[in-house]
Amino acid sequence: MAIGPIHCGTFLLFAATILLLVATISAPVVDKIAFLDINSGAETTSFGVFGYCLRPSSGADQCTGSHVGYDITTVTGTITSHSWVNKSIHGLTKALILHPIACGLSFIAFIVALLSSQIGFLFASFLAFLAFLVSLASMAIDFALFTIVRNHINDNTTATASFSTAIWLVLAATVVLFFSVFIVCFSCVTGRRHERDNHSRGGIGNNNATGGYYGNGGYTGDQVMMDEPVGKRHFWNRNKAVY
Repeated sequence: MAIGPIHCGTFLLFAATILLLVATISAPVVDKIAFLDINSGAETTSFGVFGYCLRPSSGADQCTGSHVGYDITTVTGTITSHSWVNKSIHGLTKALILHPIACGLSFIAFIVALLSSQIGFLFASFLAFLAFLVSLASMAIDFALFTIVRNHINDNTTATASFSTAIWLVLAATVVLFFSVFIVCFSCVTGRRHERDNHSRGGIGNNNATGGYYGNGGYTGDQVMMDEPVGKRHFWNRNKAVY
């Protein structure tokens, strides 16, 4: 069976939820998933939503505990031997909490779309729109925060900093949520139209089943059908009854 707009919109919400979930469980939860990687000598530092991980070329990885906000300037200064201060960056790391919020909204929208029909899709579309706005804000913060760090490290140290997987996952999730808003909303319109068409076809079928009427309105009982032609009466038969 072909995938209609209802199935497509629900699938897009599910895909966006998975993308945001993977980005949310970045370092220190999963050390190899990060927004920014800094390579300094034989050591790589990966920054995620709730902290960061130090990944040496040999030996076990060292990750921080999961918490909201961390001092990224102090960390980068330690691993690159270049101290610098930017007070606004620490506040931006606290705003990374928007990622799990966007993931939660997207998941709720997916559940509502999966279990709804017609009007329920409007509510799912509204939730998808909220998830899109939060994801868009998260993406803007990601690029603002980690672009500042990347440019400063590349311009002032011998280490190299580059965007990693998680930041592109958030970008993809934001685009997917944008399209899902319209597709899920369109599902409400198509669902109502399909129900109206099915109701119309069912009404015609019931009339035929009872033997009372044809689809064109002709009566099939004891009376003469509407579309049955009546014989022509000549002038000499005008006063005679027709049997």
